[in-house]
Amino acid sequence: MANVTKKIKKYSEQGQKNKTRRQNEKADYAQQLETQLKMAGAVQRDFLPRSLPDSDKFNWSVSFMPADWVSGDIYDITRLDEEHIGFYLADAVGHSMPAALLTMFIKQAIVMRETTGNKYKIFTPIEVINNLNKKMCEQHLSGCQFATCCYCLLNTTTLQLDYCRAGHPYPLIIDSQNNISQLQTRGALLGVFDNAQFEQGSAQLKIGDKLILYSDGAEPFMGIEQNDSNLHFHREFSELLSLPGRQLTMEFESMVKANKNPAEVDDISVIVLEISKE
Repeated sequence: MANVTKKIKKYSEQGQKNKTRRQNEKADYAQQLETQLKMAGAVQRDFLPRSLPDSDKFNWSVSFMPADWVSGDIYDITRLDEEHIGFYLADAVGHSMPAALLTMFIKQAIVMRETTGNKYKIFTPIEVINNLNKKMCEQHLSGCQFATCCYCLLNTTTLQLDYCRAGHPYPLIIDSQNNISQLQTRGALLGVFDNAQFEQGSAQLKIGDKLILYSDGAEPFMGIEQNDSNLHFHREFSELLSLPGRQLTMEFESMVKANKNPAEVDDISVIVLEISKE
């Protein structure tokens, strides 16, 4: 009987050791995975602009808030020549690593300007979007890897803004009197149909205007509703719209962090272009 008791005790101790080892292995794996995701997030951020092309005529501000260590959002703001700045915000459908990998493809696939010898061509927004959609469709991406995007081209001399969107939320313009309008054009998701039709629009920006591009993760905190051609927002967001661009962006980020439900998983990005007041 004593021998049986010893054997039971031995098996029990061995079972506990095996359980503890498995728990430790799982904890080590989870730690390694988190470390790898952190590194991937750092690499992804390296693809974002390190500086923004501010001037005495306009300034930029950006809020980039991944839902996890990596993001399904990507943006760029690039001076193309002395008179043009190209910029975009793209949002890969989904979250975490698959969406983040798609953003890297988008970053490399978007071509704003082409140089041949001593000459160069700046592509129009609709050309940029059409070319990006074609490249995505040619990849035959698995797992329903689609994306939305809004690409804009700013003439820094005339302040004319040309834009084209593909399934992306409508950009907002807030004028110096705090009147709000949307830049609405037709355009389906990227990477679905190679013959998808997109539409280019134009807007004349003015002194004191603010242009806001945002990913759909920002929409719940903005509360956009349209009734009888009038736009309405959550009170808390409406109070931010009269602020200078950089302060608006910082306050919006603080508002999101204060109100975000930890159970909700979505990437949030906002780009604000403000035309400086004289």
